[in-house]
Amino acid sequence: MQERLAILGASTRAAAFSAVKAGIAPYAIDLFADRDLAAMCPAVKIDRYPADFPAALASATPSPWIYTGGLENHPRLVDRLAAERPLLGNGGRVLRKVRDPARLAAVSTDAGCLFPEWRAAPPVQSGNVWLLKPRRSSGGQSIRFAAPEDYGRTLRATYWQEYVEGQSASSVFVAARGQAVLLGTSRQLTGRDFGLDRPFLYAGSIAPLELPPNQTQRLTRLGNLLAGRFELQGLFNVDFLANRDGLWVLEVNPRYSASVEILERLGGLSFVRLHVDACRHQSLPDEPRQQVATFAGKAVVYARRASIVTGEFEALVSQWNRAGEPPGIADLPRIGQHLAAGEPVATVLAGGESAEEVEAALRAQASAAQETLCPAL
Repeated sequence: MQERLAILGASTRAAAFSAVKAGIAPYAIDLFADRDLAAMCPAVKIDRYPADFPAALASATPSPWIYTGGLENHPRLVDRLAAERPLLGNGGRVLRKVRDPARLAAVSTDAGCLFPEWRAAPPVQSGNVWLLKPRRSSGGQSIRFAAPEDYGRTLRATYWQEYVEGQSASSVFVAARGQAVLLGTSRQLTGRDFGLDRPFLYAGSIAPLELPPNQTQRLTRLGNLLAGRFELQGLFNVDFLANRDGLWVLEVNPRYSASVEILERLGGLSFVRLHVDACRHQSLPDEPRQQVATFAGKAVVYARRASIVTGEFEALVSQWNRAGEPPGIADLPRIGQHLAAGEPVATVLAGGESAEEVEAALRAQASAAQETLCPAL
């Protein structure tokens, strides 16, 4: 019988495609049920995130389950679902520890990395620039610069973090038995790279990001310390900034993350297979991984205003997606679909011989996708 896996999250397309690559039959539950996902496997769209997950999962084919972005912010729900069917990944106890900035700061320091100053309450107003970060955050959606009026009030479920300039990046690991293997590092693209009004919004990734050997060694040590102290299992990623002072750890996402599919494209691997094997059999891959492509990247296209997807979008799909080749555009909306301002339209993907070539291709593709939208009436 074919191996089966339910996949839950805000968006599950990338993880579901990875599962298929590994010979696993996915059952996807997310906010979009995009048509390329629905064409490949059962895809259930939920309306209330995350409240609709229990009922949707109860109706799924019997199988273990994993989660993608956003569910790490709901440890009680994760534990509730894990009591109903086997979870391959990190439960609520682990999530509470690894998402605690105080504990993460301590581990980062022990690994030889830096961690921005942070406060649970408003700091003394000074010349420093501070960010307001929700404790339940995903994809940088609600992170913002603190305004003068914020210093005089306490904001619930939010903490303050000193702003640090640097290259946004992310490293992906797989963990088992208290150890971790570094699978790759990518440069992160954010909202400000595309002129969006949410400057810290996740907007894409380009890999590989080459770091000096000493920084790679620190990341490897960090991954092992995180795996050991927080008892992480399976895939996780570390978001960080790199500048002349070193590596500044920002947060840990203990699941299949957005940059994984770019690293998969580089190596021709299924990281869902690595995740399942780590969680089920406590097995880790050998190093190093084979590299198939030179550079690869993705960019999320967001609607700049309330829009409707027109028939011109289909021409891009036909042009960029060829049978037997990695897609050039994914997370496909339906023609005539209405999109709210700021809602994701699709994801464009590209490969090339340099990071600069990939970024130029992504910008051109994102612009072309935007042009297929017309204003909603």
